[in-house]
Amino acid sequence: MKLFASFFFLFIATFVNSFPLAKRDTPFVLDNNALYNDLLQYSAYCGVSYCITTFDGIETGRLNDACRGVDCTNAPSDIYVVDVVDDVAHAVIMVQKSSEEIVIAFQGSSTFLDWILDFTFIPIDFESYGFSKGLNTKTLDVEDPKVHAGFKLASQNFFDYSIEVLEYLRAKYPGYKMVVTGHSLGGALASLVGVELNLMGYNPAIISYAGPKVFGPSLANWVDNEFDTSNYVSRLESQSVSSIEPGTYTRVTHIGDIVPCVPLVRMGYRHAGSEFYIDERYIPQNMDSVVIRGEFKERYEIQTLGGVLARVIYDLPGTLRDFVIIAAHNYYFRVVTQCNGLMDIIGLDGNPYD
Repeated sequence: MKLFASFFFLFIATFVNSFPLAKRDTPFVLDNNALYNDLLQYSAYCGVSYCITTFDGIETGRLNDACRGVDCTNAPSDIYVVDVVDDVAHAVIMVQKSSEEIVIAFQGSSTFLDWILDFTFIPIDFESYGFSKGLNTKTLDVEDPKVHAGFKLASQNFFDYSIEVLEYLRAKYPGYKMVVTGHSLGGALASLVGVELNLMGYNPAIISYAGPKVFGPSLANWVDNEFDTSNYVSRLESQSVSSIEPGTYTRVTHIGDIVPCVPLVRMGYRHAGSEFYIDERYIPQNMDSVVIRGEFKERYEIQTLGGVLARVIYDLPGTLRDFVIIAAHNYYFRVVTQCNGLMDIIGLDGNPYD
């Protein structure tokens, strides 16, 4: 078995390395404490979203009074939850005055309906929510724009519940940065909702953790052009990006996590945005374990799937015993699927509704 696994590893390495390399196919290690801290902070916000279904729900008001989970009770007393969506989509909308941010954090799969949404990967035509409501300030001019049907349904549900709140917050805090984040299914919804908000003129920053693919190829190309991903990657290479900026699209993935690989490219889907890859299996995951891969490459997908398959073939009992695949999906600077550990977020200065 081990001899077969060795040949399998060799085959995968040879196949992956057969792809032609361009300049930006060579990843480089993150070397920016401020940017790294942003990745930690938005991961913590993703943890807050899991409080929706973990500790008897989460309420509006001060975050440390909003639920019984550690992520809430240990939070600074001046972070406020403005709205909670707990329907087809699960999301927490928060405001942080000290950093002048409005944050939308989407929860990952936790219910049977969530898994149905995940597997409803039939591509459908993308019809903008904002266009249907007369809210768009930008035009989507894409031939055959396809999107994941399940994620589109959930994003529609989110806007049905929250568009009035978002419009209120934009009017009250016109200079605030809009940040849309989430883990797993939440990462997919952050991507799609972020694109919708961009069409409405919000100029959001998207940070998706472990998100599956959302867009068809032509729509993904449009998203990359709209968020200027190529220029963003160039600036990351030159170390001229010091924080997650408005109008940027960041994806965070982890070694061995197969969720960002699905649905497969061969099924008609492609990622957009710039990829930050965590090359350390277990926590702690320090800054030197974060690799900036940049724009999406199919070879990374093949490399991940091949590596996971080889590991299963080489040591199935150990893989199952150590929950390696589950850990790979949940370990994003913390156990992101647990409602705990929100310690490092700087708080608000006053209730946003005051």
